[in-house]
Amino acid sequence: MPRALTASVLVLLLALGACGFQPVYGKRSGDTGRQSAVTEDLASIAISPISDRAGQLLRNSLLDKLTPRGTPGRARYRLDVGLSETRSNLVILKDSTSTFAKVRFAATFILVDLETGQPVHRGQSESTTTFNRVDSDFATLSAEKDARRRAADEISEDIRLRLGLYFNRIRGS
Repeated sequence: MPRALTASVLVLLLALGACGFQPVYGKRSGDTGRQSAVTEDLASIAISPISDRAGQLLRNSLLDKLTPRGTPGRARYRLDVGLSETRSNLVILKDSTSTFAKVRFAATFILVDLETGQPVHRGQSESTTTFNRVDSDFATLSAEKDARRRAADEISEDIRLRLGLYFNRIRGS
């Protein structure tokens, strides 16, 4: 049985290599020291400021994911993001206190080609995270802060994936 499983895995890997599969973000086997085209496209995006503290969290996360080597010197694209945040208490007890809350971020984004000034891609993303409300104000504030950071990270990852797919599609890869 182990030989049959090993042979099946080898056949699957060979078939996968022959079907034209290629990494979106990584390097191809023949590329030495060069980023993928999609990674270069993502690194050429200037990210506009986003208002409020939640917007700062989202922008910082986008900067880390899209342009980890710093702001591009000559940006080819600009990413405009609108963000709304709602917070609601859940699990209301008899004494009208809450022990559980959720934070919801909803973002809309537009990718603008700076050469033409025209939007080339737009989308929406949202994330809902939860946190416990406890007797300690400090612990509750820390938990809420972490929930907001997690929501911003989830949205930035979703935007990165959507932009990566967009760039991969327009390159015909």
